[in-house]
Amino acid sequence: MATTTSEVAPVPSLIVGLRLSSKKAAVFGSGQAAASRAIFALDAGADVVIYGSNIPESLNKWIESGRIRLSPATSYASADIVAFSVVFVAGSVGCDQQTVVQDAHAAGIPVNIAGNADLSDFVLMPTYSGSSSLQIAVTTNGVAPRAASRLLKEIVRKLPADFEPQLNEAARLGSVARTAEKEHSKILAKLDIVAANSVSVDVSTAPTAIQTPQASAPLSEAEADAQSVGPLLDLDALRNDVVQVEQVANVQVASGYISHALSDLCFVYSAPEQDIGEAPLAWSRRAEKNAHGDWVSALRMETRSGAGHALWGALSSGSKVSAIASAVSLPYMVPVISQLVSQNLPLVIHASAQSLDEFDAAQSDFADAFLALQTNAVFVASSTAQEAHDMALVAHAVAQAVKTPVVHLTNGSAESTAPVTVRMSSYSQAARYVEAVVAAAAKSDDPASHATAINQAFVEFRNVFGRTYRAFEYSGSTDAESVFVSLGQTASTLQQELPSILKQRSAGVLNVRVLRPWSADGFVDSLPASARQLTVLGNTSSMESLSDPFFAEVSASVFIGKQTPTAVQVVNKNIYGANGQAAVNAAYQTLGLEVPDQTSADPQQDELPPATSSTPDKQDDGANAAIVVEPTATYDSAIAVAQHIAFPEAFATQVVSRPGEHTFAIKVSALRRMTPSTYDRNIIHIEFDTRGTDLTYEIGDALGVYGYNDSAQVDEFCKAYGLDGSEFVTAVKDGQCQTRSVHSWLAHALDLFGRPSKKFYSALADFATNTDEAEKLRWLTTGDGSIEFKDRVADTVTYADLLLEFASAHPSILHLVDLIAPIKPRHYSIASSARMHPGSVHLCVVTVEWKDSKGQLRTGQCTRFLNSLSIGDEVVVSVKPSVMKLPPLDSQPVIMAGLGTGMAPFRAFIEERAVRKLEGADVGPMTLYFGSRHRAMEYLYGEEFEAYHADGLLTNLRLAFSRDQKNKVYIQHRMREDSEMLSSQILSENGSFYLCGPTWPTGDVKDAMVAAFTEFGSIRPSEANKVIEELKEKERYILEVY
Repeated sequence: MATTTSEVAPVPSLIVGLRLSSKKAAVFGSGQAAASRAIFALDAGADVVIYGSNIPESLNKWIESGRIRLSPATSYASADIVAFSVVFVAGSVGCDQQTVVQDAHAAGIPVNIAGNADLSDFVLMPTYSGSSSLQIAVTTNGVAPRAASRLLKEIVRKLPADFEPQLNEAARLGSVARTAEKEHSKILAKLDIVAANSVSVDVSTAPTAIQTPQASAPLSEAEADAQSVGPLLDLDALRNDVVQVEQVANVQVASGYISHALSDLCFVYSAPEQDIGEAPLAWSRRAEKNAHGDWVSALRMETRSGAGHALWGALSSGSKVSAIASAVSLPYMVPVISQLVSQNLPLVIHASAQSLDEFDAAQSDFADAFLALQTNAVFVASSTAQEAHDMALVAHAVAQAVKTPVVHLTNGSAESTAPVTVRMSSYSQAARYVEAVVAAAAKSDDPASHATAINQAFVEFRNVFGRTYRAFEYSGSTDAESVFVSLGQTASTLQQELPSILKQRSAGVLNVRVLRPWSADGFVDSLPASARQLTVLGNTSSMESLSDPFFAEVSASVFIGKQTPTAVQVVNKNIYGANGQAAVNAAYQTLGLEVPDQTSADPQQDELPPATSSTPDKQDDGANAAIVVEPTATYDSAIAVAQHIAFPEAFATQVVSRPGEHTFAIKVSALRRMTPSTYDRNIIHIEFDTRGTDLTYEIGDALGVYGYNDSAQVDEFCKAYGLDGSEFVTAVKDGQCQTRSVHSWLAHALDLFGRPSKKFYSALADFATNTDEAEKLRWLTTGDGSIEFKDRVADTVTYADLLLEFASAHPSILHLVDLIAPIKPRHYSIASSARMHPGSVHLCVVTVEWKDSKGQLRTGQCTRFLNSLSIGDEVVVSVKPSVMKLPPLDSQPVIMAGLGTGMAPFRAFIEERAVRKLEGADVGPMTLYFGSRHRAMEYLYGEEFEAYHADGLLTNLRLAFSRDQKNKVYIQHRMREDSEMLSSQILSENGSFYLCGPTWPTGDVKDAMVAAFTEFGSIRPSEANKVIEELKEKERYILEVY
């Protein structure tokens, strides 16, 4: 019978098993309190003497069998205490309580006092039928000297490093001689220690039957290890100070090794018929030390309600704690994990995602694991033994870096038990890796961010071990419309099959490595832009698709992630219980391909349940995947919109400029035209104030500007098309459910004045009621109409133009929201250094203007928007990384070639090195080739460059104004004049070359560089071209042209 106790274990504490078989326990007290303690001792195999009265009838069977003897409290004599191995004082007793405790301590017998944990030698933990020990939490608060000695001899093989000295000191005070560490280890090795077998840290209110194991001949430790886990790792080889050592291991041993190497305490929570954690238990029995040179206590626990409290107590003492568990244990640990998250305690749980099917075969199963996602702990997943080792390292590093629980989901299928060759980290390298990740996290802008810590762990892992991992790992075609999303073994199996699939059809596989924290934007960014159907292949034994958190995350990401095509369809196929070939079959069936001829051991296991869809109302006909015939948008009333804004918490409303995208709202702080007003090219310099935002940028990054359509032009279109701009429409756009006015949709969200694709022409034809117009629209998408279509593209015929031209095709605003592409950001190279201009970001932009075939002046959407700005206006922007980065060493030469506004990133380069020079850095030579038409008209930032040149920072300032003289001079001509310098700085001084601007001079610039290498580098032209290709691979010859 399971019974609860009100005692709370003080810390530090250690959960252990006290051997009581064939021994006696004394219980002083009466009523249920005494009965509970008697049952604990009985279950552990002890005979009990109860000194008290009012004993419940539930104990009669034990009294009749002789296991319990009742004795009046008044009959107790001090001499009686030596007959007992443990003493319980359960409330008031008929004799002097203080005398009983003093007698027990004098005899070195551990005592538990109800309601007084501070004076107890141990605190009770629940135990169950069939256990061979009394499960207790040892404390150092009230341990008497001789009791400490008894505890050391009776209950533990090894103690955590921060716990043993306290008990040893208590024992020393009792004049118990202590041997040296070597002799101590020899003594402990001879002890037959229970080490907390079958421990539960809490009890279930419902009784659970547990079978008593059959008796068998005892095995030696080596025999037991070989029987449970097979050959173990060569730990001596792993103790060498190297990076990696090849070992043979399966998934359990690979992750168990990391758990052992990086923990002081390892708790093993197994489920019936599941053998997990055997390797760390074996290493614990052998007294193998961890990466820090400390003993590791591996304790086997039992899964019950409240499982995990032992972890909590151990973590509170400051120990490095990990757990190896069946995923079945995770739902029981949810309350504890949630508390650990809130208290920032760094636990790692290596959870085997498995369950047993009806044939008792191990199957990969994430159902129980998914129930624990609610805790907000970090969740990472692995499949192979190599991945299990690697993700175990990542899990421990992240847990220590951000002080949070990390759950590492390992492959639990039968295939995971197969031993394979694994490249394993040495003990010392594992410890150094964790320290490096912790240090990197502490220096980051957001040291508490789980996502940041994971990314840093992945980066550091690649740097140290050479293997690359990401939160979302995409494999397959860049133009794939069908993508399979999964994790663990299923994703690994599909990735192996992918080459065969790609021979027949483009497709992709997205392996989800990080389940928590989940990034909707990161998920969408990992998909190819062409994706139109996502098939989630799940492995859950007890979840319908609509309640499957993994499927729900994927589905939600399609709607809230940035820039997701409207018609992406997400379907779910649960392949739990099917064999490994089932995932492959599901992929071929989904793609409409013939399933490879495979012989299945169980044909029924290849059958898949019907797919369910999160977007049943959306249509995807493949050819026009982005076109939805039935509108997904709906009208909304002004009252409903007002309610959502007035009560944002009730409706989960957010008022944002660009829903679902990582953007920043910044204000214009300076704006000036850089070219004369009479000049035909309008180039402007704009500065934005970023203070009060989280916007940061690096040298070479680009700023994405979200330009709005001209409000007056939108009003004109609404009037001509018959739209009420004040009506409200709710729709999914840019992957986000948005509510906007019609005017806002057309001005801020939809690229109304952009060029439509052929798909739009085809879709518009379906709406045309005039036969001639419908035929004309369709004809324009064919080969016969290609010439006119190209003319329309050249003339920038817009969505608005087309809708007004073909008047009988009149889609409603609900359809237009689906049909018209969203406004995309226009990226401009940042022309400033954040270190020189903190709280500010600068752009150099040329206004794009041209005339169409009818003589009408056209202006680029975004440059028109930027030119319309005034000081104080707010602009929505994003930041995009670029390959335009300075060399790693300040001393390396930098050669820059910029045409017109293409010199923007080089202004940032020069400013950055100017700051570094002021800080005392040894700055290498810098050369700028700048080209434009006229010095007097567009010598952009000329005064700045002249000043840097005079100062010596800009070593060479080489100008090429093509139309200032009779013969046109371009930057490639200046480069040919400097051939010797170019050859020396690139080939001999490890310099880097950069070109930014229009595409046309790329070939001439390359020819100039080849000529320099040939003439002064003693390289043949063919070899010089190879050198340039090698420089590109090393990111020392970088082109950013458009």
